[in-house]
Amino acid sequence: MNKNYPKSNIELGHFSENGVAKTYSSLDLFGASNSVIINHFGVCYTLRITQLGKLILTK
Repeated sequence: MNKNYPKSNIELGHFSENGVAKTYSSLDLFGASNSVIINHFGVCYTLRITQLGKLILTK
C-alpha cells in the first residue's frame, strides 16, 4: 500500500462494534436532494442520484 494513500476503512476502524460496515439509507443521506458532497481527507466528491435511480460519484 502506498504510504501517502489514506488508510482503508478497516485500518481506520470505520465499522460498527460487530465488525460490519456502517449502513446508511439513501433517503437518510439525500433527503429531498439528488446530490450530497462527501469530504474525503480534504477532497470533495459529489454523490448524486441519476434520473434512472443509479448512484454516480464524481470528484
